[in-house]
Amino acid sequence: MTLTVGVFWLAGSVLAAMTMYHEMQEAFDNSLVTTAYRYAPLIDEYLKDHKGGSPQEVLPSPAMGEILTDDHGDGDGDEELGEDYLMYHVRDGGGRLLLRSFNAEEEPFEAPLVEGFYNEEDFRIYSAVLLGGQRVIQVAEPLEHRREALMESVLAQFLPIALLIPVVIIQLIVVLRGGLKPIKRVRDEIEERGEGNLQPIEQDEAPEEISTIVTAVNRLMAKLEAALSVERSFTANSAHELRTPIAVALAQTQRLLAELPEGHAARKRAVQTEEALKRLSRLSEKLLQLARAESSGGFSPTGHNQDLGPTLNLVIEDLKRAGMEGADIRFDADNLATLSANIDLDAFAICMRNLIENALKYGGDEEPVDIRVTEGHIVQVANGGAPVSPDELDQLTTRFKRSSNKADGSGLGLAIVEAIARNTKAELKLYSPRPDHADGFMAELRLHQS
Repeated sequence: MTLTVGVFWLAGSVLAAMTMYHEMQEAFDNSLVTTAYRYAPLIDEYLKDHKGGSPQEVLPSPAMGEILTDDHGDGDGDEELGEDYLMYHVRDGGGRLLLRSFNAEEEPFEAPLVEGFYNEEDFRIYSAVLLGGQRVIQVAEPLEHRREALMESVLAQFLPIALLIPVVIIQLIVVLRGGLKPIKRVRDEIEERGEGNLQPIEQDEAPEEISTIVTAVNRLMAKLEAALSVERSFTANSAHELRTPIAVALAQTQRLLAELPEGHAARKRAVQTEEALKRLSRLSEKLLQLARAESSGGFSPTGHNQDLGPTLNLVIEDLKRAGMEGADIRFDADNLATLSANIDLDAFAICMRNLIENALKYGGDEEPVDIRVTEGHIVQVANGGAPVSPDELDQLTTRFKRSSNKADGSGLGLAIVEAIARNTKAELKLYSPRPDHADGFMAELRLHQS
């Protein structure tokens, strides 16, 4: 907008300057003509009064205005022709100089002794032929004076542009920023929405110009909320309903194993069935955790920091008692006393259990899982093993995505942690290889503090 205004203003000023140039030339030329004929009678009278003098005596005479003032007591002459930029020569029909102004050159002008205008290198001259050609008054004006007057007029037009452009830019920035604040607020509201927050945007805060867009977005989020609610409800209900029959089937299978003697042909199939039922039980538990983590009424910040050290210690001890294969965990218990954050204890326990289980399943058998607490709100869970490729690393928080190193897990652990972190304003960062190592994997959970 500023560029457009500036270009059109500049074009208009150029056109105005061209018009002004021609008008000023006409005005200056008219002034020369008027001056010559206005003072012709006074010059004639002066020459008659001084007809006894020789041309040499008349030649160094003072300015016409001063002559007219001194001899005739008329102060108007000094005001009209006493200006430095106006000068004149009075010559006879033969070209002899009879009289000149004090600021005129001693040598006559090169202009011909004919009626009209003539341009010298530095002067614009008008010659007025009087008395049938017996006398010629040549009034001259320096071209520098005309250029100066034109330049001042042009600058008076172009100077406002130089001041206007920055003023317009600043004003537009201020006005647009103020006008766009409601739109930016609505944009921020939309960006905050996600699977865990599909609440409608407040219509009172939306400007009238985009109220229809806000209404459409709210309708879309309502449809998404309904669809996601059906999906979560189905997942949670299915997992919940499966827990009892799975537990019953597992108990029956374990009872069967206890009754079958060693070496029995059916014992191997019973062991396989038990392992399958355990995996199915863990999967149903993960599905319940995922449904809870992704629900709008699920985990959220508690509003105050909580001591998380005992919870982490309890999770670690529980995993050790569960007897997971390779459950070798190393951590500094002294740092647990400093761990606190704004998160529900149950949510934190679910996050840590999934991170540690993930490290135990996918880590190397030669190295223990290393748990560290730093800065009082950051928990790092690291394990050895082959590093994960960068492309694979970016996809690990996707549901049912497993590392290609092993495929024993459900592929839901990191997705659950990511969902809880998103809802509790925490941040999950994944590294592979581990910092300061050439291999392994590390998950860093940066908890939110109030």
